[in-house]
Amino acid sequence: MSEEQKKKVLIVVTHGPEDLDRTYAPLFMASIAASMEYEAQVFFMIKGPLLLSKKWQEEERRKGGNPFIHFFDMAKDNGVKMYVCVQSLKDMCHMNESDVVDGVEIVGGSTLIDLLFDADRSLFF
Repeated sequence: MSEEQKKKVLIVVTHGPEDLDRTYAPLFMASIAASMEYEAQVFFMIKGPLLLSKKWQEEERRKGGNPFIHFFDMAKDNGVKMYVCVQSLKDMCHMNESDVVDGVEIVGGSTLIDLLFDADRSLFF
């Protein structure tokens, strides 16, 4: 299926490490969508950017056994596009752009509106 014909799925992640159980499904569903030939995109906002912290991910990788890390890696390997809201990143999570792991595009909040209108389906977690 060509890029133009692919259906688009947008998944929005609003929870972070404080509610880790709610973060597994979004990345798992994005990986499934990508493996089904959909164009899958994940948008992190509110507390979601905390999951993208280099420091937090390094600590979790060192500890091992965190399902979020497994699903995050699987989504990246399956070509899922990932975005983080810069306003949530800075104002709600008190992070800098340099704190974000590689492979995630830092965008403004208005990008969410564009992605929503462009997507065939959207899921919010």
